[in-house]
Amino acid sequence: MRKSLCLLVCCALLTALLGIAGPADARELPTTVVLDFLTINAQGEYIEPTLLQQPDIINLSRVMALGIAARLVQYGEFDVLDNVTLLSRVDALPYEQSASAYERAAALFEVGVADEVITGSITLLQNTAVVGVQRFANADGTPVLVGSSLANTSRVADAPTLIDKLLSELFPPEVQVIERSIEQVFTVPSQLRMNLGSSYQITAYALDSMGRPIPDPEFLYFASDESKIEVTEDGVIRALQPGTATVTVRAIGRTARSGSPATMTVTVIPPALGVRAGTIITNRQGIDGRPMRLGLRLTPAFEQRNIEQKVPSGDTSNPLGFISSFFSSLLTNGLITIDVDFDPTRELLFAFSGVQRSAAGYIGTGVGYVTPFEDISEEQGFLFRFTLGTQYRPGNRVALPIEAALDAIFPTTDAFKPSFRVGINVGLDLFP
Repeated sequence: MRKSLCLLVCCALLTALLGIAGPADARELPTTVVLDFLTINAQGEYIEPTLLQQPDIINLSRVMALGIAARLVQYGEFDVLDNVTLLSRVDALPYEQSASAYERAAALFEVGVADEVITGSITLLQNTAVVGVQRFANADGTPVLVGSSLANTSRVADAPTLIDKLLSELFPPEVQVIERSIEQVFTVPSQLRMNLGSSYQITAYALDSMGRPIPDPEFLYFASDESKIEVTEDGVIRALQPGTATVTVRAIGRTARSGSPATMTVTVIPPALGVRAGTIITNRQGIDGRPMRLGLRLTPAFEQRNIEQKVPSGDTSNPLGFISSFFSSLLTNGLITIDVDFDPTRELLFAFSGVQRSAAGYIGTGVGYVTPFEDISEEQGFLFRFTLGTQYRPGNRVALPIEAALDAIFPTTDAFKPSFRVGINVGLDLFP
């Protein structure tokens, strides 16, 4: 007995919960009534098509209403009624046959069976069928015309083919009962300069053939050079390496795809200026302790507009042109860095380094020269430099690097032997 009672209580609670959850899950749709179309008599008055006794007009009046109702049902955002199903909500139509479209909408709003009313008219002008559609909204029982469309065809039998065009103009752009084809995609801006390691959200728009925006399209993003930039599915660009790449943006809808994609030229730029402070951790002849070393980093980068950077070809038939193209590519991509380091009491060092940068860090090799400040008989000579560094990005235009620099010094005199130095630097890099 007790088990049976518990089972009944559980069933009752489950039924109550389902009863509560059911209405919450059901979405109430606006009721849209699609009435049979009217026609115009010889006096220019709107009348029922049956009064003209023209079979084509009578049939077309019903076919146009059924076609519009079918499209609204397929869209799935309306509770659709036509002249037949409307009688399941009311005992009789609340208007006279002589009522105009406005009066019919007012009568349906008054009895509370519609949130919107769509009706129209069909007129024959010689051999041309002219079809007009109106959409009335319920404003506290008063019909308000919120949409209107007009189209024509040279054959009466082709009038139903106008339904899609009429509906696309009857509703606002954000309500795509008939999905409009995407004719154009564009991005803002079309050219973009990004600091190395930064991110940017692409803003893209899709337009139809009439220049109206397509609501909520899905965009696809493609990068021409994934070593330079990375583009996520959401359209976020991340700058990976200095250089230039192109982002192609396509838009797709439920059934439509863009015919002409948009392109965005992205130029990734390295830090233009950096300062360093550090010390040499290897022992130096005649110097005790760890002397401080200050440094400056300059990275020239020349912008080339409207062209994507390319690696110089291997054609050496014109050596001067090949060399010019090679160094132009290095300067354009910000691959050359000028290093100036000095010990305030002892010597000056400068070097030209080719630096391969990424969002995480950098590595570089270069050649240079070291010279003392006072006694030129002290250690001086050419050097090879190897640099390895990483960085922290507290902001879009600032980076805090930490680097290790290995210098192999080859004296210009026999008074000194080749030596190696290892330095550790921290500093500040600024982006333009």
